[in-house]
Amino acid sequence: MKCMVKHHIDTSVFLEPQTTEDGRYCRKYIQKVGRNYEGVVSFPVLSEIFASVLKLDDYKELHDTFDTFVHTFRIRKIGFYSPRDIEDIMKRVKELDKRIYPIDREIVACSLEDKADALVTMNKKLVGNKRIEETFRVRIVHPKALF
Repeated sequence: MKCMVKHHIDTSVFLEPQTTEDGRYCRKYIQKVGRNYEGVVSFPVLSEIFASVLKLDDYKELHDTFDTFVHTFRIRKIGFYSPRDIEDIMKRVKELDKRIYPIDREIVACSLEDKADALVTMNKKLVGNKRIEETFRVRIVHPKALF
């Protein structure tokens, strides 16, 4: 059995509107997950997604959006990752770049702890962050870079 490259997928990839250029790249990327890449979503990403869905006021829109996420995760065989002991990794990420928000440090730390080959994100503070990439030997890429 062929072993796929493991990608941790950030919140931004799921929430970017499909009407934007970035959104179209996100959509194309998600379609490759499960076939070309092993996709994993960490619990911090799940919490951000769930919080954004809960903000929807319209009942039908809320349920349709939630169903879309469930369908996508199942069809693309996206796995989940619960952090175990990420405090030291988060501290090191903060030392390397203080501009990174705490939730983003958690997301980075989860991808590192889970030994992901890449973190796929649209976060401008993370994409191509050489200090983090070189220190932890991980790629942090925008979905567009995968085409």
